[in-house]
Amino acid sequence: MTDDVIATRARALAGALTESGFARLRIRDGETEIELRRSVRGAVAVAPAAGEAPANGAPAPAERRADVVASDVVGVVRFLRPPVTEGQELDTDRELAYVETLGIRNPVRSRGTGRIAAVLVNDGQPVEYGQPLFTVER
Repeated sequence: MTDDVIATRARALAGALTESGFARLRIRDGETEIELRRSVRGAVAVAPAAGEAPANGAPAPAERRADVVASDVVGVVRFLRPPVTEGQELDTDRELAYVETLGIRNPVRSRGTGRIAAVLVNDGQPVEYGQPLFTVER
């Protein structure tokens, strides 16, 4: 992977990280792994490493996992009606949007329950293969 491609992906991920409020985001694509971290002012400290006890003796907070839902095809993303919004709870696996390619609707599914942490695209926006569309906090 070229440095330009990595830099472009890192910028997109940094924007998603900033908008969603996550402290850490890691994406793996084959041999390439990008991990972004940011400090969150006023937030609770990150859970200690395995085998480490928290400094104040309190139980460690449960780690929340955020999954990135990416496009499986190249096309134009279309939201369903009503469109999903940040903070919306998902009680089942559901279709969030679809990517239209040559008139074919390719569904974008949440792959389980959770909360929409970030909507990374706009309705009608062209998307590339593997482009992050949503982040779902589990």
